[in-house]
Amino acid sequence: MKVSELEKKLAQGECAPVYLVLGAEEYSINQAKEAFLKLVPKEEREFNVGAYDMETTPLVEALNDALEIPFFGDKRLVFVKRPLFLTAESKKSKVEHDIDGLMNYLDNPEPTTVLVFLAPYVKLDERKKVTKKLKKAAVLVDAAPASEGEIRQRLKEELQAEGYTINAEALEELLVRTDANLTRIMAELPKLTLLAMETREITVAQVERMVTRSLEQNVFKLVDLVLAKKVQAALGLYHDLLEQKEEPLKLNAILLGQFRLLIQIQVLAAKGYAQGNIAQVLKAHPYRVKIALRNIRQYRFALKDLASAYLGLVAVEKKLKSTQQEAELLFQLFMLEYVK
Repeated sequence: MKVSELEKKLAQGECAPVYLVLGAEEYSINQAKEAFLKLVPKEEREFNVGAYDMETTPLVEALNDALEIPFFGDKRLVFVKRPLFLTAESKKSKVEHDIDGLMNYLDNPEPTTVLVFLAPYVKLDERKKVTKKLKKAAVLVDAAPASEGEIRQRLKEELQAEGYTINAEALEELLVRTDANLTRIMAELPKLTLLAMETREITVAQVERMVTRSLEQNVFKLVDLVLAKKVQAALGLYHDLLEQKEEPLKLNAILLGQFRLLIQIQVLAAKGYAQGNIAQVLKAHPYRVKIALRNIRQYRFALKDLASAYLGLVAVEKKLKSTQQEAELLFQLFMLEYVK
């Protein structure tokens, strides 16, 4: 079930003894955690809520807590965080865990305890007996990264609940600056709503003012300028990044990676792959694939032009490593060669 459904069921008093919250979306995991906490009154939480990190704490401690009866309350809530033993990476764990003890507990869970596994992973190791048993015994809560459509809907609902709107241009800029990451978007909302308090509408100017670009996002913007052959704008942004003390080799590496991604996407798109399939094959963020496809269609560049840019950046990298030439001069020469 989705976190929104979990919230409704818990609010209605529908509560299971064991839950597995699985997925890498931090915001969704935190929302689920808050929903579970509401099961225990605030004044009882000090005695009836426990949280155990499996990367530092033995599982047996969480199980012992789960077996205790509530202290002057109706429910005991136990969070098992980062259960690496459910994944294929379990050998990396430095902590010994009582897996047999968990298997026994799942056969007969304590009725007054809600045991919640918070697993911030893309997937678990389905071959393991403990994973199979837990997934069978627990209610599964989906905390996987939301799709772009789900993010748009969730953002709209959050803003409407607070009496705000966001115009289309501002929404697109917010998605770009956060890589369409729900956790980041929700972290930025309080600043944006505070700035838009008078008009109750979030504008693109406010997004540009309040939501900073990461280095990668600045480089993606630089790639857009290169593709559009906007020489002065591209040189200006490159200069600004150097002024911010960004390493030339690091900048060039990210540029190379983005052009490599564009080439791969164009090849797959030419073979008839859809956006979702491309993201899956390349293990790339779906929103970045969407933006790349949009750029490919907008600028209609040939594959040979992308390859030429890629090879040009490879040459820049070699010169950065083997000569004393200034990075800015090398990038200028690259741009002049690319726009020929």
